Amino acid sequence: MWLKVSTAALIFFSIIMLFAYFWIVGPKPPSHAPRAEQIAFLRKGASYIGLEALALIGSIVGSYLIARRAREEFREQSRKNMESLLEATLRDHARTSGQDVEAD
Repeated sequence: MWLKVSTAALIFFSIIMLFAYFWIVGPKPPSHAPRAEQIAFLRKGASYIGLEALALIGSIVGSYLIARRAREEFREQSRKNMESLLEATLRDHARTSGQDVEAD
């Protein structure tokens, strides 16, 4: 359950971050701005993009793990259903074979 919640939170966080870029990072400084101001803008942008990339990678990994777990559960349930079908078929066959012997 925690995996689904954390993956959903990361996806939500990533979407919010995509739309909030200009509010968080701010406008690009003009080309005649001091070099320190331009470097500060680049650092803020790079750290923002890095955080966004980590959030997206985390949501991708979480989604993959959720899908893998669901596939394993489906495979296990399918195996149980097949065993149940085979056992019921064998019981029915044994019951039918027993009646055929009595009919002879």
